[in-house]
Amino acid sequence: MKINEFTICLHCGSSRDIVDKQINDLKSLESEYKIYWNKRIDRYPLIYPSYSQMINHSIVTSPTEIVILMNDRIKPKPEDIRKMINHLENGFACTGLWGVALIAFSKELVRTIGWWDERFIQGGWEDRDWTWRLRLADLAIYESCEAEYDFSWRSPLNHAPGCTFSTPHWQRKYDTKNHDVIYKRLKEEKYQHWDLSLWNIPKEDISKTWKKWNESILALEYNKPNAGPASSKLLKSDNVTLWDSFDTGHYRKIIERY
Repeated sequence: MKINEFTICLHCGSSRDIVDKQINDLKSLESEYKIYWNKRIDRYPLIYPSYSQMINHSIVTSPTEIVILMNDRIKPKPEDIRKMINHLENGFACTGLWGVALIAFSKELVRTIGWWDERFIQGGWEDRDWTWRLRLADLAIYESCEAEYDFSWRSPLNHAPGCTFSTPHWQRKYDTKNHDVIYKRLKEEKYQHWDLSLWNIPKEDISKTWKKWNESILALEYNKPNAGPASSKLLKSDNVTLWDSFDTGHYRKIIERY
């Protein structure tokens, strides 16, 4: 798969200087790719009920199949973008260079595993949920903290008190009490208002290139200060199984962790 165009979604909604700086830092890429700039500061410079809703809104307002999501504290470099595009061209269904703060994937992935879960109120856990759903779908990811992240400030639009409001939903969705098995207890929500903008026509030219989960590259450079745990941390265990559960209460084993 060759990628010639993509949209970069700039999540900063509080400072046009930061938006302009991020664009300027990546401007040289326009000689290599057709790039669309999707600016939250122009589209919706307000607080979203959830980080997931911001991501979903960014996806549907992007004109291209490939989307790159970038938050306001990322200091991007052209080589970061080139690297993520290369990952997608070479079979990774999703690639991130600082977790969900700098992440890239295709709309075909959304058609395959669903939208980001907006039940994670404000923020927290949505990145781990996304990674675990990729695991259940047996799709490869590239997960690292290679990018440069600025911890010196915080947007006034990001006022979430940690994961206070998102943790209850996480605990309902995944049962992690057992040492050797995790149960996914809730199905994904349907967001028909987003579906209408996605054009649900499968793109097999993309999906047929995807690698399997056991070809993932996980948790690179997560030893950096403030990086936090990798979303795949538990999924790297050799003796834990991830199961999907249904409304009937019947558990279907999907995939064993490697």
